[in-house]
Amino acid sequence: MKKLFFIAAAFVAMAACTKNEVQFNETADSNKIGFEVANYAAQTKANSSLTNAEDGIYQFHTYAYQFPTIGSAREFMNVDIFAWQEAAQENKLTSGTAPVVVWAPEQDYYWPKTGHINFYSYAGTHTPTETVSSDFKTVTFTYTDAVIAAASNILVADAALHQGRANYNDNAYSVDDNGSGADVTTGVPTLFHHQLAKITFDVEARTTDAKKSANTIWKVQVLNTENQSGNDYKSTIVPINKGSLVLTNADDATAATTKAWTATNASSTNISGWVPSTEKETIEFNDSDVLTIDVNTTGDGTKSEILPLRSVMPQVTNGVKFTLVYKVQALHGSTVYLEEIRTVGIDADKVLSNLAGTVTSWDANKKITYHIIIDPVSEKVTFDPAVENYDAIDADGTQDIININEGGIVTP
Repeated sequence: MKKLFFIAAAFVAMAACTKNEVQFNETADSNKIGFEVANYAAQTKANSSLTNAEDGIYQFHTYAYQFPTIGSAREFMNVDIFAWQEAAQENKLTSGTAPVVVWAPEQDYYWPKTGHINFYSYAGTHTPTETVSSDFKTVTFTYTDAVIAAASNILVADAALHQGRANYNDNAYSVDDNGSGADVTTGVPTLFHHQLAKITFDVEARTTDAKKSANTIWKVQVLNTENQSGNDYKSTIVPINKGSLVLTNADDATAATTKAWTATNASSTNISGWVPSTEKETIEFNDSDVLTIDVNTTGDGTKSEILPLRSVMPQVTNGVKFTLVYKVQALHGSTVYLEEIRTVGIDADKVLSNLAGTVTSWDANKKITYHIIIDPVSEKVTFDPAVENYDAIDADGTQDIININEGGIVTP
């Protein structure tokens, strides 16, 4: 999975400002509000062509509230930020892999000369209900009765608090200012995190060399079909894929910083703060390709994807039902002398967390890969799951595909 922080040069204008407030060289690019990667996350590439092939997201939404030195706090921005192929914002991207040069709203916004601004951003296929306190210092995002589909994405960025122009004359910004000289200098630090988990399954047929026979070929195939003598042979997994999430961010800072959201209902059963409904989704596995094992190890170790990468609601797995039905054949030459339909365990419907080698929960911002190894000779099935963070970068510090959430630079 690719890095989950977003960087962009998004330009923004002061809403409802008086003429005097924007007279300070308002057309200069240095006065436009930009978005960039938070300085606590490693930047991996510079001047790189950005694509969104993984998450398919080409815009995000930002709420911003201004706290002037004199006067009352107020809403400052409530706009979408788009991906643009041209720095001049002439070609807005909605799909494909064209280079993203800049992320910006369709209208320019500018930094005020005094005071600070708080920024709250989200992205993805689901829109939260946003509520804000009367003093504009506490913001809550609520996802109610969210139905999670295979391609769902819900991303929320750390709040960027007390952001502002530090010194108009030298174009510096008081962004993540820790006095170390490593400050963000071109815009608002923005780091997105997935609020969902993603799972994928693949299967492999394998047996030990000692169990192979020179005149026997073994074939294995995961089933999802109803045409076996009228019987319903379906491999499935049944999680809860509807729930609600409440995220709150309260500004208790006194200087420029970023702050993670608090999941209001987080507990041992409401993983990552998701409160599940009782509605479950039956997800059917694909029929696998026929996996063949013979004395020459042809096909041995070949993986077949039975569930492509898909989103699921974060949850503990002790209530997730799992059924694996597979057909095994043994052949001498072209003659089938054994054919069996087998299921995992005694019952066709098992609880996923009870299977050896599984993980106890699907957490937000995680990708879980279940690698299933079937030994048709010993009738043993092994589960070998792996858990990755979305924000893990490659070992060499680079990334193969860069998307909305990743490091790199997007200045024109």
